[in-house]
Amino acid sequence: MRLPWILILILTLTLVPPPTLARGGDGSPSGQTLANWTALFSESTPQTDLTPTSPALYQTSLTSTYFAPPPTVTATRLQNLTPETEQPRTRGLLSSINVLNGRLVTEAEMAHSEGGATWLQNKIVGDTRDDAAGRMLRLGITGTTGSVRYGALYRSAGQAFLNGPDLAVREVWGEWKSGQTTLRSSVGQQWNNVTGDTTRIRLGQTYGRLGLAWKSPGLPEFLLTYSNAGISSSVEPLGTAPQRNHTHTLEGALAYAGTTWNARLTSAYILGNDLQRGGAESTVRVQTLTAAIRPLNTLTITPTLGYREEIQDWSGTRIESPSASVAVQYRHNQRVWISATGNYASTHSNDRLLETQQVGGKGILAWDLQRSQVWATLLSFEAGYTRLTNNLSPAADVKDISGIIKLILAAH
Repeated sequence: MRLPWILILILTLTLVPPPTLARGGDGSPSGQTLANWTALFSESTPQTDLTPTSPALYQTSLTSTYFAPPPTVTATRLQNLTPETEQPRTRGLLSSINVLNGRLVTEAEMAHSEGGATWLQNKIVGDTRDDAAGRMLRLGITGTTGSVRYGALYRSAGQAFLNGPDLAVREVWGEWKSGQTTLRSSVGQQWNNVTGDTTRIRLGQTYGRLGLAWKSPGLPEFLLTYSNAGISSSVEPLGTAPQRNHTHTLEGALAYAGTTWNARLTSAYILGNDLQRGGAESTVRVQTLTAAIRPLNTLTITPTLGYREEIQDWSGTRIESPSASVAVQYRHNQRVWISATGNYASTHSNDRLLETQQVGGKGILAWDLQRSQVWATLLSFEAGYTRLTNNLSPAADVKDISGIIKLILAAH
């Protein structure tokens, strides 16, 4: 195996004359000769070559990935609180290959979750019971030909993974774009219970989706999507009824983004058939309005309104579920900021079998007491409130009030 390397070395020495054979007028080695030897044996940056060269056939890269949820979604109860150094997060590696200057791109990513509710258990040496449940594998390929893009995706995440847990997806898709119009279609499968736990049901879904989007600068964005899906259970624990459903979904969305605000209105109509009941039909209508308002550079208000209505034709049952929430974030300066959220949701059925209301809220006041080049001190006051009311069974009512004062000393 050493012969090819010897031949390469001989050819290199033949094509590049040694310094003793090429000298300048003052007896010193010529600049061209030194440049050749420097390019071969030095790691310094080569000088710019104005000669046109053909692009590389492919390029590879390997990067690390990291994700942590915003602090506003951390637990407010002391019994669920984790140290700042053990907050839920994911780490991984992403490898990509770019072929023919982006005409074909492949990606492979592996990641695992750290910290969170199981941070203490993960500190036990040799305890690997949840290692597989906290892993994620993703493979993807994307091709581009003119105005057409296409690709395939495979992703599998365990039950304890932070993003999209307990879900596996494989999909093939295509996209065509002309001006402000984009047409996209996809077919695929997805299922839960990735590890095949026999104590939990596994629901598999085969779907096809066709979407149309129109977007023009300065005008609202319009989206229209139709999907067709079949859902069936494959792993059914003892005492769990099998499921077989078929759904048609038509969804439309209208979105607009301004300088100080943006809004999105979504409406969906779902027609389902329960194949276990001889094809009994049910109809679901969902409307959602979300917005983000920034009246000041330091203030952001995010309201959300939602309404869901389900009508079961085979039983005549009608279920209504309105909801509303608002989030406010205010940063007075670089050292003081305030965050507050509130939500309301209820469920009501005409057969009086469902009658629940849920109200909740959370507030955070954080103050950066002192910051230096070596360490930082942060003091925060957090409070949360949740009340779940069941009008049909008062014994099932739940009320939760929590408060936390945290003093954080962090070294840079």
